[in-house]
Amino acid sequence: MSTRRFAVAALLLSVSMSFAQEKTDNVNLVQTFFQDATITAHPYGEGFLQYSAYEGDFSALDLALQGAFPIAPKFQLGGGIGFRNYSVNNNSEGGISDLAVSGRYLVVSRPTAIAVGGLITLPIGSEDIDEGTFDFSFFGSLRHPLSSGLVITSSLALEFVESNRFGASSDYNNGVLLAGGLIIPVQSGLSLVTELNIRTEGDYILLSGGLDYAMKSGGRLRGALGLGLDDGAPNFALRGGYYFGF
Repeated sequence: MSTRRFAVAALLLSVSMSFAQEKTDNVNLVQTFFQDATITAHPYGEGFLQYSAYEGDFSALDLALQGAFPIAPKFQLGGGIGFRNYSVNNNSEGGISDLAVSGRYLVVSRPTAIAVGGLITLPIGSEDIDEGTFDFSFFGSLRHPLSSGLVITSSLALEFVESNRFGASSDYNNGVLLAGGLIIPVQSGLSLVTELNIRTEGDYILLSGGLDYAMKSGGRLRGALGLGLDDGAPNFALRGGYYFGF
């Protein structure tokens, strides 16, 4: 191949990869919503309802709100809080979750987006639902668009989880989060989001698949199904939500 043809081919590949990335920049991940590699240009929020079923007669229902807003072109802050209800053997407990606060900085934008950041939980939640702990983590994430339109996502995080539960002495367990996924544009405005998250602390492996649909009104309908592959993850999780921008 001549130098000129090679240069043209490289340019076309770069343009197609950038176009694929632009089409999916507003498609947020589900499991690693806070540990992603995109930086929002405008504030946005998402409200969702999630049901999770575990081993035995144990289930959880979450009604939550999360979102993010830009501080600078390459830096954003985010947060999330919700109400959680646990049900065990027909007995239930409910309360407010801890407040999650995240920040991330875009190190490289294109063609492969690379971001670093951190996530903390402020212990304002109810101890009745095993909340009220100060957890924190540090992560690095990337998104790489392929010329086919698919986008590869990946995150690596070091997590520190406080084990001060129900008045016990405070201590921290540390673990690693390994996350990977694909964003697959199906048709105009509709994308398939698949993710696999592995946490070394707590024997947690969850595989999920979901749909993200952009509405003409500017909002997005989002839904996902999760299947647990290890003891620490829910056997089954179902989520439905609505994304809105400002």
